Amino acid sequence: MLKLAVFGHPVTHSLSPRIHGMFAEAAGLEVEYDRIDCPAGQLGEKLEDFRDRGGSGCNLTVPLKAEGLALAAHASRAARDADACNTLVAAEDGWHADNTDGAGLVADFHRLGIDIAGRRVLVLGAGGAVAGILGPLLDRGPDRVRIVNRSLDRAERLAARFVDRVPRLSAAGPDAVGEGEKFDLLIQGTSLGHQGACPTIRPEWLAPGAVAYDLNYGPAFAPFADRCGELGVACHSGIGMLVEQAAVAFELFTGVRPDAGPVHGVLSE
Repeated sequence: MLKLAVFGHPVTHSLSPRIHGMFAEAAGLEVEYDRIDCPAGQLGEKLEDFRDRGGSGCNLTVPLKAEGLALAAHASRAARDADACNTLVAAEDGWHADNTDGAGLVADFHRLGIDIAGRRVLVLGAGGAVAGILGPLLDRGPDRVRIVNRSLDRAERLAARFVDRVPRLSAAGPDAVGEGEKFDLLIQGTSLGHQGACPTIRPEWLAPGAVAYDLNYGPAFAPFADRCGELGVACHSGIGMLVEQAAVAFELFTGVRPDAGPVHGVLSE
C-alpha cells in the first residue's frame, strides 16, 4: 500500500485526502492518505518519522511550503520559480520537491476554456499563492501581465524574478493600474477573502468579455464572487485548480495521471 499524507497547520480542513482517495479508487490503487498536523519549524522531524513509517510522498500546505523546499535534496523548476513547494516525493537521495499549483491552474483554465496565449492578464496579489502560479502562467504566452499589490515594492520584486519570461510584465499599486488599459483575464490571488473582504476591482480595468478567477475556494471565494457579480463578470473559484494540482501530484506519487473529471463533478462550486 502506498502511504501518502498532507502536512500543514492547521490541516483538518484539507480536501487532499478525499481527492487523492477518489483518484486512487478510480485507478485501482491501494493508497493510504493521512492528515498530519505540523507547525512551522517541525517539518524535518515529522518527515523523518513519516518516512520511517513507510511514507513515500506528501503534500504541503500553509505554513510549510518554503520550509519543505529548504529540506529537499532536489527541486523542480516550478518549485524554484515559486521559491516554495507543495509536493515532496521520497527518493534515494532524500526528498524531491515540486510545486504543482501553476500546472493545476493552467490545466483548470484549459478545462474551463480560458485562453492565456496573447491575453492581457491582471493579477491581484504578490504573495506565495501568486508566486506559485506565475511561472507556468507566463510560459503559456500571455501578451502582458500586470501584478497589482498594496505593497508596490513586493509586487516589483516578484515581477523582477520573472521579467525574462514576458517582456511586458509589470507591477503597480491599486491606484496606478493604468489609465485606459484593459485586461482580458483577472486572477485574484490575495488572502482577503479569508477576512470576508475583496481587493479593489475597478470596472474600467476589464475588457468586454473579461473572465475572472480566484485562487481561493469555499467561503473565501464569496467576496470576490459577489464583486464580480456586481460587475457582470464571469468568475470561477480555485476549487478546480485544487483538483488539477492534486492530479499532477498524484501522478508524481504513483506514475498514473488520474482522470480529474469525476472529482470536479463531486467538488464543483
